[in-house]
Amino acid sequence: AAISGDPRQLGARRGDEALPPPLRLPVLLARLAQQMPEMGALPNALPLPALAHRLSLLLHAAAHVHEAPLERLRLPVHVFASSEDRVLPSTDEARRLRRRLPNCRTSPLPESGHVPLLEARVDLARRLRDVGFTRRTPLGSKPKDYVADFAPPSAEQILNATQRLRSVRNLVSPVFLS
Repeated sequence: AAISGDPRQLGARRGDEALPPPLRLPVLLARLAQQMPEMGALPNALPLPALAHRLSLLLHAAAHVHEAPLERLRLPVHVFASSEDRVLPSTDEARRLRRRLPNCRTSPLPESGHVPLLEARVDLARRLRDVGFTRRTPLGSKPKDYVADFAPPSAEQILNATQRLRSVRNLVSPVFLS
């Protein structure tokens, strides 16, 4: 757990601050103790040949990552980087992705380790809302009004749709099913 992040954060939960201060540490220690049997079961859950195979796939993909055409990706991307990650260079990788992805923004996760989503202080939903990533419309554009912006289809579009759906209409017609 020490390599993954701060054990106090891995054992904590949102809402723990509502507990009386004398109970916080025993609750935290109980949660960490519950995780210990799962940690010991990891070698049995992932046998060595399976781990070796997955690592070989990872190494193969890593060898070709520089060939990925990231510059062509136009979707918005938001990268959250842990500042205290002891496993991967998260902040360096976030900067690299921001340089390569045309529509990328980054945000730091201060004092966060390798598994920030398991830490009590990281509220991903709130962070996504705060950076505007949950909006349904692109930044700077007005929301689409499906009623006011409705344009009826042209006669040609209706004819094309009717012709494309003719076989489906024939299959589900009452005459065919009787």
